[in-house]
This record gives sequence, C-alpha cells and structure tokens, in this order.
Amino acid sequence: MSERTTGTGEAPHYDLAVVGAGAVGALAAYYAVRRDPGRRVAVITHAGRGTGATRLSAGFDTPTGHNPAQRALAARSTALFDGLATALGDAGRAPVDVRWLVTRENTAALDATMADGGRTRPVTGEQRTLLDRTFPGLAHGDDQALLATAPMTVGRPQWLADRLLDEVLGRPGNLLLEGLRVTDVRRAGGRVELVAADGSRITAAKAVLAPGPWALDGPVAAAARARGARVKKVVAFHVMVPPPPGAPALVLEDADAFLLPDRPGGRWIFSITSPDWDRGPGEPLAVDTRDRELALALLARHVPGFLPHLLGGRVFSDCFTPGHVPVVDTVGGADVVMAIGGSGSGYRLAPAMAEDALDLLDGRPRT
Repeated sequence: MSERTTGTGEAPHYDLAVVGAGAVGALAAYYAVRRDPGRRVAVITHAGRGTGATRLSAGFDTPTGHNPAQRALAARSTALFDGLATALGDAGRAPVDVRWLVTRENTAALDATMADGGRTRPVTGEQRTLLDRTFPGLAHGDDQALLATAPMTVGRPQWLADRLLDEVLGRPGNLLLEGLRVTDVRRAGGRVELVAADGSRITAAKAVLAPGPWALDGPVAAAARARGARVKKVVAFHVMVPPPPGAPALVLEDADAFLLPDRPGGRWIFSITSPDWDRGPGEPLAVDTRDRELALALLARHVPGFLPHLLGGRVFSDCFTPGHVPVVDTVGGADVVMAIGGSGSGYRLAPAMAEDALDLLDGRPRT
C-alpha cells in the first residue's frame, strides 16, 4: 500500500488518482475502493464535488441508445444503478412515466433504440386524458403518434456524486483535493505524476481522468481530439408550472427534446438541443435568444399552453463524441485511462464508463 510523504518536498503518493469529481469520477473512485478497500485514492477537482454538468444535469434516464454500443452501455448502467441502490440503500432514483411524441414512420426505429428490449404502445384513453390535463393545448399532426413505454427513472446526479464520495472519503487515507486544475500528466520514476496549474504535484500508481466538459482543455486534450471529441452547449429551460400528481415526462423524439417534471422545484425542465458547438466550459455561457426562439417554436407546435411560463433554465457544456459513444481508453500507457464523452448522457452512462475505466487499469476483460 502506498504511503503519502510530507515535509520532504516529495509529492504525495496514492494508489489511484481520479481527476474529476462529477458522476464518472465519483463512481470510479467508489468502485475502486469497493474492489480493493485498502487502495488509497485521491480525487482531484478544480471545482467542487458534483459541480458543472453533474450538478446541472436533469438526471433523466431513458435506457435507450441509437447504436449497439450505446445501447449496451445503457443496459449495463441500468443494472449497475440497481446494484448501487442495493449497496447504498438509495441511489437517488425514482420512477417516472414516459410518453413519446414521434412521427408514425419512426415508431419502429424508436422501439429499436430500447436497450431493455421494451416496446412502445399507443396511449390509452385514460393516459391521453392525463396528458391533456398536464400539457395544455397538447397537439400533434396526423403523421405523429403519442406512445407509452414502461416507467423510466429520474435521478439526482449531484446527490449521488456526493453520496459516493462520502463513501470513498470515509475510508482512512483517501483524500479530496479541490481547487487543483490538473494541466499535465507525466511519468517519473515508474509513477504517474499529475501537475496542477499552480505547480502542485501528486503522484499515483495509476490514474483515471474523467474531466467531463474540460476534456479538450487539459491533459487529455490531444487524445480527445484525435478521437473526434468536441464540446457542445447543453440547454434546458424551466417552465414555471407545478407538475400535477402522476405527471409523466413527454419526449419530443423527432426534436431530441423532452419535458421532465421537476416536482421538488415546482416546475418542468424543458431540455432542447442547442445548435452551439465548440463552446468550452471556461467561456461565459447563458441561455441566448437563439435558444429561446427554438424552445418557443417547439412549445408553440406541441404544448402552446406552456408558452407564457418559459422562464430561466440551466446551461452548461459537455464533451460529445462520434456516435455519442463515450471514449474509455488508455492515454500514453496502461497506467492512465481517460473516461470522456458523455455526449449529454454522462449521468445515465456513468456507471458503465467508470467500470470500464477500472477494468482497463486493473487488467480485467472489458465487459
């Protein structure tokens, strides 16, 4: 077991360093100590625990994927979330009914995205009545269908990251280092050396780099770009109407948008697809007129009764990869692994991403 050194000028040393304290980083650290309770872990973040994309994520988990690789990750993550609920007593997830508005000719394609093998079905009369009460003015064209699926889940990503890190930091020798932005990863004397922007250094036997949207502005930037990674703005508005009891989520499948009940906040989260690419997390980000016009156009077409209540929201950046399949791979050697590219689904794919990262480091076969 590694020992930290102090007072000698030598960098503190750990068995594992995890860069990033969001959902993926927290899960990687948690799984690491679950596999080996004696493993000493340092979690390093330039911000705080569960901030950035993790804090602002809607936490909506539809176990879907638009290609086989994404569906496999989604299915594994669902099973891993169930395991977390058993181990922790609560994984911060609750069921939510989901209704889908989709072009009729795309119904079969939607069914094919379901990682759990589920299938859509036409809404019943009772379900349509609830939809009409919930979404004032709900409308669709003759070429569109309203469909139902089995309940899905909505989670609390920031709460989960906090809970997992509490488990990690509750073990002797583990440490959270905040306010340190890792700018370089080197190898020295058979160790991985992580260098922060202020010149601080720590060393570790191995490292997981899970920087989220900072992937293109740090030590994995070149490797991320080589894999086609780009950063994109993510926008979700708030609709200031309290969701009624039993209100379902409504997915506007063809627009890649959804309305999700946020009961604790007494409002709806209206996630849209922003057209803004290459907007890094270090830039000032805000909802702009183009975002609002897109959101208003979608509401006018489908839920006009919500138009007067669109006010405020949340905006952040995320790292997107080709096919929206995360990149989990070694960087410069078998002792450093990057886990990047949540592509707007980082929370729901985080358990599988973290497991894959540790499997690479520990020499286990990839699941």
